[in-house]
Amino acid sequence: MQPYSLAMLLKIKSSAESGSILKTHPRISLVFWFLWACMRYRALPWNYFQLNSTFFNKKKGIFSKLDMDSLIPPRWRLEQYYYDPEQPPKTYPVFIKPEWGQNSNGIVRADNENEYIGFQGVSKTQDMPYIVQDAAPGEKEFEIYYLRSSDNHDNYDFLSVTAVTNTCLKSHPINSIHNPCTCYVDITKTLSTKELLTIWSLLRNIGEFRVARFGLKADNIKEILNKKFHIIEINIFLPMPLVLLAENVDSCEKKKIIKLTMLLAAKLVKNIPKNETGENIFFKKTKAHYKIKL
Repeated sequence: MQPYSLAMLLKIKSSAESGSILKTHPRISLVFWFLWACMRYRALPWNYFQLNSTFFNKKKGIFSKLDMDSLIPPRWRLEQYYYDPEQPPKTYPVFIKPEWGQNSNGIVRADNENEYIGFQGVSKTQDMPYIVQDAAPGEKEFEIYYLRSSDNHDNYDFLSVTAVTNTCLKSHPINSIHNPCTCYVDITKTLSTKELLTIWSLLRNIGEFRVARFGLKADNIKEILNKKFHIIEINIFLPMPLVLLAENVDSCEKKKIIKLTMLLAAKLVKNIPKNETGENIFFKKTKAHYKIKL
């Protein structure tokens, strides 16, 4: 068990067609190679949305951030609660975010009581509750993406660690792929196999997702290895490996990573038990997404 190894990646040949797709947008290339992998393994591609269906809140029609929060051990958990303008927090900054959201859509930072009370998101989106999350200590943000092994649930087939920085040098930035100040650096290869296994051992039992991306806040990667961090986000619906946006990874390697991860994802989809399929998650999530104030 190991993250994507150089030997493994070199076995995967890139093509001119995938290269042209990658130049347009990594998500387009991910979809292309996933469909190709599904045909290879005879998997139903729409079942990708069912990979973590056991964590879908059917009553709310979303993957609830509060549900995800309840899975995090207390030592790594940040305080989260529903937004109430009449009960402002005691300390700032705090982040106000829709109970469902991806890629930081709809998130607002409140630096004081006036900004907190003056938040207008709730009045315009009554059907999408907002929650409040305390700011995490730690100077740096790290994104850990994994695909669990389809053959051994206790192991992973792919794991990458991406350091997230912000060139605007603001305290507690809202980092995302839509923020032009956000930069990504792959640090997976700087970690030993033992260190990667340590990270995996810390996260693998939190929800036991088939595919996930965890956002962690810590002073440095060593602090994470020493179990001194906080989890700021868990993305389990359509998590993209942020190594694909890393500035220190060339396009050739990114193409290999895309093909590898989509092969692994198709294998996971192929092995989903029938009793975990059938829920129309995609359309429910799409409906929830457009309730968010962008």
